[in-house]
Amino acid sequence: MSINHEPFDASQYKVLCVDDEPNILSALRRMLSLEGFEVFTAESGVLALDLLTRESVNIIISDMQMPGMNGTELLEKVSQQWPQTMRLMLTGASDVSGAIDAINKGAIYRYVAKPWNDGELLSTIKSAIAFGTLANEHDRLEALAGAQKESLNEMVDTLESRVQERTKDL
Repeated sequence: MSINHEPFDASQYKVLCVDDEPNILSALRRMLSLEGFEVFTAESGVLALDLLTRESVNIIISDMQMPGMNGTELLEKVSQQWPQTMRLMLTGASDVSGAIDAINKGAIYRYVAKPWNDGELLSTIKSAIAFGTLANEHDRLEALAGAQKESLNEMVDTLESRVQERTKDL
């Protein structure tokens, strides 16, 4: 496996930030936009799900504590409907059981505490994107290998029946 030494190009990636606090969304949008990401925001889980039906994103960063649909519920739905989208939980709550719930139900990549360190959050986002890219490539190659195996099995079956026919003829 070769190592890619090309610089990270954030402009290739779309990030959806979900939080019920406009100042948090503003801070995330500013930080991520300056880095070059295309950034979308939603002030609730319902609005985030609606946006995802119209826009494909690489990564979603959701707050845990939101009215209506909490972050765990949102990320669980995202995991089911858009499994290729990487999921991060961002919260100020120090609720360990909530974090475990988010990890188990929402299949999140990482849990990040508020207030966050910009450098660490950016590093986590880049790491999540790299992991997601590798996972998607793995799935693609696995599907390709399965299709090739099926094709080879069909060829073997065809050859076996031809051999049986030729054997009868001889």
